[in-house]
Amino acid sequence: MLFSLRTITIIVFVIYCVLTCYTGYLLLKNSNHVKDGVQYTHRKLSLPDDSEDWNPWGEEFEREKSLYMVQKVSPIKVLTNQSLDVKKQFSKHIKDASQSFESTYLVEIWGKAAIGLYVWEHILGGKLESKMDGIWNYGFKRIDNLKLKFRTGPGVITTKAPSDVQNLILILNGRSDDKVSFAKMWLDFLPQFRNLRFVILVVLGNEQCHNEWLIPYMSKSGGLVNKSFIVYDSPLVDNFDFFQWPLGVATYRGFPKVDPKKLDLENSRPYICNFLGSIYPHSSREKLMNIIQSNNLTQFCFIKARYEWQPKETKQTLSAYIQSLHLSDLTLSPVGMNSECYRIYEAMAFGSVPVVEDIMTPGICGDSKVLSAPAPLRLLKHYNAPIIYIKDWSQLPDLISQELRMPLQDKIKRRLKIVEWYENFKIHLRENLLSVLKENIHRKER
Repeated sequence: MLFSLRTITIIVFVIYCVLTCYTGYLLLKNSNHVKDGVQYTHRKLSLPDDSEDWNPWGEEFEREKSLYMVQKVSPIKVLTNQSLDVKKQFSKHIKDASQSFESTYLVEIWGKAAIGLYVWEHILGGKLESKMDGIWNYGFKRIDNLKLKFRTGPGVITTKAPSDVQNLILILNGRSDDKVSFAKMWLDFLPQFRNLRFVILVVLGNEQCHNEWLIPYMSKSGGLVNKSFIVYDSPLVDNFDFFQWPLGVATYRGFPKVDPKKLDLENSRPYICNFLGSIYPHSSREKLMNIIQSNNLTQFCFIKARYEWQPKETKQTLSAYIQSLHLSDLTLSPVGMNSECYRIYEAMAFGSVPVVEDIMTPGICGDSKVLSAPAPLRLLKHYNAPIIYIKDWSQLPDLISQELRMPLQDKIKRRLKIVEWYENFKIHLRENLLSVLKENIHRKER
């Protein structure tokens, strides 16, 4: 009986070991990397069926109309970064803010537009805490002699904001008429803050660059706003009263702040390119899809097109979109209402090179007297962003052929370069914003 019990015990133990080893094998075989709350996998992607809610591309595409513009085809132009050293490349464009300050200054930052989260978390590196189930969101950060306090959420209203504010960065949305009306309500209320010393405005501008409504609120016109940073290629930009600001990533739909140290930039990526977007008749996107289909490029690229815009976003679709950036070396970025879109910055965050149409969209956006680079995307061109610019999507097959011939080591170097450039670019934005801030403080102290 003892022998039989021992035999049974040994058999059970052997079976247990076999099952344990097999389970471990399956886990290793199918393991994914989990970083920043998003699973990064090297397997090819699958997205939800068209019957499911699906919109990983942002609200700017909802209003996209027939913006395709026929342009003369020119060779593909790759602008490479000359130097990724912040001090060498960027600092020469930043005003000298080396004045010493004996005092510490409190600066309120009120975010009443989604780009406020990009400013606070991605540029200034602040953290966010929620209060009263998200009615108030706030954060604190000290940089040099500045104590920054960020507030956002529906609870931040004119009559509830701190009445004793002295130094203010106000972040507003001026993209459409209804947003402008809301922004004006805030600007018209500024005289009620009796202790205001200066105001810096960060504005999500109009996609056609109709931002003239800002001028009466500027100090040079008798208003209380000292300086403004505007998104898109506004002709108002003079680097004195008006500065240009990038669109950034779509924080409003949960796009994460990516830690470059956790990215896998050294393994082969299963896709050469990706495009996820809504397609509209007679648009640049429609032509892009025709080029992709007629040249059978879906065998090389992850493509998911939809012919009807849907407003809802799910964790699954956002994760799939992020995966497509992480697993592709190129991200195709056709124009929308403006040449600048979120996916440009989202792609760079993952080391995927944006392929951008170098064409102007309707409106009054254009060149600036103080920025040498021509529109569109003059801010990115000014700082030599490592982006691929094309004039027409008929150039895409040749670009894919070039990518097929590129050695993996060259792709790895390019990924490292674009991630490093983007991180340095954000540092420059922070230094430029704080430089203007400190300069105004210094002027008020005189």
